[in-house]
Amino acid sequence: MEALTRLKQTSTVASYMNQFEGLTNRLQGLSQSHKLSCFLSGLKDEIRIPVRMLYPVNLNATYGLAKMQEEYLPSIRKVAKSTGETTTSMGGGNYSTGSYSSDYSNKWRKPMGGAKPISSEQMNEKRRKGLCFNCDEKWNPLHTCKTPRIYLLEVNEEVCEEEEELPVVEIEQKPAQETPATPTSSKEELEISLAAIAGTPTMRTMRLLGSLCGEQMVILVDSGSSHNFIDSALAAKLQLPIDYSANLKVRVANGQGLNSEGICKTAQLKVLTLCLDLAGYDIVLGVQWLETLGPITWDFSKFLMTFVCEGKTIEFKGLKLNSSVVEDGQKLLKATLAKGKGIFLQIVCEGAVKGNYELVEGQFSELLEEFKTIFDEPQGLPPPRTHDHQIVLKEGTQPITNRPYRYPYYQKTEIEKIVAELLKSRVIRPSSSPFSSLILLVCKADRSWWLCVDYRALNKDTVKAKFPIPVIDELLDELFGSVIFSKLDLRSGYHQVRVVPSDIPKTAFRTHDGHYEFLVMPFGLTNALATFQGLMNDVFKPFLRKFVLVFFEDILVYSKS
Repeated sequence: MEALTRLKQTSTVASYMNQFEGLTNRLQGLSQSHKLSCFLSGLKDEIRIPVRMLYPVNLNATYGLAKMQEEYLPSIRKVAKSTGETTTSMGGGNYSTGSYSSDYSNKWRKPMGGAKPISSEQMNEKRRKGLCFNCDEKWNPLHTCKTPRIYLLEVNEEVCEEEEELPVVEIEQKPAQETPATPTSSKEELEISLAAIAGTPTMRTMRLLGSLCGEQMVILVDSGSSHNFIDSALAAKLQLPIDYSANLKVRVANGQGLNSEGICKTAQLKVLTLCLDLAGYDIVLGVQWLETLGPITWDFSKFLMTFVCEGKTIEFKGLKLNSSVVEDGQKLLKATLAKGKGIFLQIVCEGAVKGNYELVEGQFSELLEEFKTIFDEPQGLPPPRTHDHQIVLKEGTQPITNRPYRYPYYQKTEIEKIVAELLKSRVIRPSSSPFSSLILLVCKADRSWWLCVDYRALNKDTVKAKFPIPVIDELLDELFGSVIFSKLDLRSGYHQVRVVPSDIPKTAFRTHDGHYEFLVMPFGLTNALATFQGLMNDVFKPFLRKFVLVFFEDILVYSKS
């Protein structure tokens, strides 16, 4: 990521693009907007500034504009060299500055004649025909006016007679001068309702089932949206043609800015749709489509919509919402992938669940009674086993003693509380051992504290066990063909293994108010995993590689039927 942010253009745009793609291909999860920002920041100044003024919407469009600007620069330098002037390209016009001679200065003192204002109607007409505002010739990104002139641009502000209540979400087109006209007028205000963005049905909407290119989708007929919209992900999936020249800026009520990817024209639906990220629906048909239908009969009580098209009566029947709604998994997954948005789920129990509790209890009462000791809280120490933990020190090792840390006052209370609980459960006992390890308090996710013993010094002088630790890839090979799985997780698994009596003093640790030692295997010892895995293999030996897999304290029971 650091190399990407430091990448700068030193030669051609094509060479810079190759270096940029080589770095981005190695980065996972980098958003398109971040890629676009990094690519623009690395361009040369004479290329970056004109390209940024054109508001490119994606990386491909930015690369194309940068190539065009790169090809345009030599002609500008050639003209500047022959005339002795310095010319700067700014969008569609050129502005020249020369030497400040007396004759040249006198030209500026002369009155400038021929300047005339351009009305908004003339400006819209030139934009519609794709003409230059200056010389009335066809405009393109490389256009240069033959006769430079000065124009006065006059903006007429329109005053609304009645102030209308705006919807939660507003869409407006980015201002751009000297650009060819798009199907959406620059003065027209684009609006989309909150129901279309969030996917929540309201009284002004009706949901329909439809299909496009063989894909079934949910269509929202929304009188609160001014235009037609299609989900950008759906348009990309169906490979629909998109006009990227239409760049729309979306303002949500919370101030978040969104950019549409362009205009999508679909012949099957016979409507013009704008690409936008929609969380709830695939296509939104707004007033832009409704006003083409003429008189419409809309019965919201029955979710019926009737209109006449080419002499035929067309009737649409919408989807009704039940009191209990089960959301589709794909729709919920799509909503979770939306960045910068939250999901509010409300689960309501509408009534008591009916069932025969006596029958269920009768079926399992004998089984629960037989194994009731499994569900009891463990009391006292576990029984001695063949795999009790041993701590074998290297020859000549002296008792390991470390001075305790200095703890904050609030942690001392927690240490005393945890030690009291361990003493009560007989996991530890007071000690007079020459060994002494340090303790640390670790804050868990639930804001409770976990007592950890720092056995690093003891582990350094412990002989490492050579017991084979299972490899997950090899364990997964045993699951071939299995379809039913049950997972078990042992509770406090390490505390179910005792320490060999002769090695108990080696587990000693010191706190601010006492010296204690473990009677069961504590966390943090170097050979604890090998001891526990050996115990599990011994207990489940008759079932291993048949229907049981053991990975330390995690047990998986699998079956093919």
